[in-house]
Amino acid sequence: MPCIRHVINGTGAALVALLCFAMPAAASGAIVCNASDGSDASIDIEIGHLSVLTMLGATATDGIAVWSTHDIENARPMILGQGFMDDRQVLIDFIDPNFLSAVVSLRLFQMSGVKSYAEAGVLSFAGGAVFPVRCDNG
Repeated sequence: MPCIRHVINGTGAALVALLCFAMPAAASGAIVCNASDGSDASIDIEIGHLSVLTMLGATATDGIAVWSTHDIENARPMILGQGFMDDRQVLIDFIDPNFLSAVVSLRLFQMSGVKSYAEAGVLSFAGGAVFPVRCDNG
């Protein structure tokens, strides 16, 4: 790796190391979905741009409570359970940290044409709350 070689050779090792380790962040994006029914439900999933779906973190709300993979005050904790993405759909389940049940699920369906692209689906929460969502994936 070119970054490692520069660190080993010395000059400005700390600065070069900092730049090298910061590079992967440029290869990330997000799936951001907001409820289309007027509620405040939403989910923001940080993803890596690899050949497979790589989730770096997520925060979701049903408009009342918040769930997150991040340490956010008053948020209920969740972790990635499973995820799948291809050119037609995105299927993601987040589970509670005790691996007992799914707490947030996202089901998206994608369609692209010559000049347009649409992504919409359903965001659901433990307890039965379900919301239609429109999403931006980038």
